[in-house]
Amino acid sequence: MRGTGEGHRPWDLEPQATMTNANVEAAVTGVSGQTLTMKYKGGEKTLVVTPETVVVAYAPGDKAEVKPGTGIFISPPRRSPTELC
Repeated sequence: MRGTGEGHRPWDLEPQATMTNANVEAAVTGVSGQTLTMKYKGGEKTLVVTPETVVVAYAPGDKAEVKPGTGIFISPPRRSPTELC
């Protein structure tokens, strides 16, 4: 999904939350933990990955996978230009 929503921006799920849509250029494990260097069109961000860090990847699924307690994210469908008017 390269190029889809690339960038680093505030995210609304929790206070101080951010979202980075980018490609991982480098991963390093050091004394202070793991860091990822993320590159996207127009920028680069180095992120510290903690046990609380949520990493998301899209994958095909089946309705049988949706069970009580399963976390899911549903994005709204894209609207055609005529629906936006």
